[in-house]
Amino acid sequence: MFEPDHYALLDFGGGRKLERFGGAVLDRPSPAAEGTPIADPELWRTATARFEIERGGNGAWEHRSPRVAAGGDDPWLVRHGDSSLAVQLSASGNVGLFPEQAPNWDWIARQVRRCSDPASDDRPRVLNLFAYTGGASLAAAFAGAEVTHVDSSGPTVAAARRNAEVSGAADLPVRWLVEDAMKFVAREERRGNRYDGIIADPPTYGHGPKGRPFKFRQHLDELMASCGTLLNRDRPNGAFLLFSCHAPGFGVEDAVRTIVDVLPDVETSRVEGLALTIEAVDGRHLEAGVAARLGCSA
Repeated sequence: MFEPDHYALLDFGGGRKLERFGGAVLDRPSPAAEGTPIADPELWRTATARFEIERGGNGAWEHRSPRVAAGGDDPWLVRHGDSSLAVQLSASGNVGLFPEQAPNWDWIARQVRRCSDPASDDRPRVLNLFAYTGGASLAAAFAGAEVTHVDSSGPTVAAARRNAEVSGAADLPVRWLVEDAMKFVAREERRGNRYDGIIADPPTYGHGPKGRPFKFRQHLDELMASCGTLLNRDRPNGAFLLFSCHAPGFGVEDAVRTIVDVLPDVETSRVEGLALTIEAVDGRHLEAGVAARLGCSA
């Protein structure tokens, strides 16, 4: 998990969430918090920056203290396990990482260690699709995996590489690829390549460098079928698959059903379905996405 003084969800409600990243307190939109009342209105006065969506769909950060206090244009770091991840306030309202994915990073590390053979130098091979700034890739690499990190955005992959460098992981076996995920998995299928772990966190909508647009509802089945083909089910100590998303209207049962459909020979009881949650200081939870996780034993 995150270091206690590096990240905390402080409160949420009214379609927004209040988070602390190091010394900065950020107030930004969160569709998952719609219809939920704010627990502590006074706490929101401590925000050092607030993101507002403007007319026309664009947005901007309002800085309520010196820019350096909230990071301004310069990134600052938060730690999760062995990883250091840069926080930077973007024009989209994102901050360079998705903190609600932290439980999945921990789960990935456990699966890599379970798949590893202490008597062999053969590292588990992990494929991370739509890999963003590398939280999952670094968790897998630090746990002992050889990682293929795939994202369609060059600047995002560059940010992931910087996260690896500041984490002291520049020499770990990670391939950083600026690739269209759908085209990449199709090539890997033709090559007969297999992976001991696959991570897929597709967007609702995206597009790659010279690649076709990715539309979640249209392309999900094709993507997951490819993941099922690429998963190495002959791994002596087992393999794993993590599928997660934030697509509106796509729930936990849908996520579990997706994995079961991809791997019809796997018993449903071996698929762990869950709502991704992040815990607030008062013990409340905010559902931030859905995931289905499968650790296949041999």
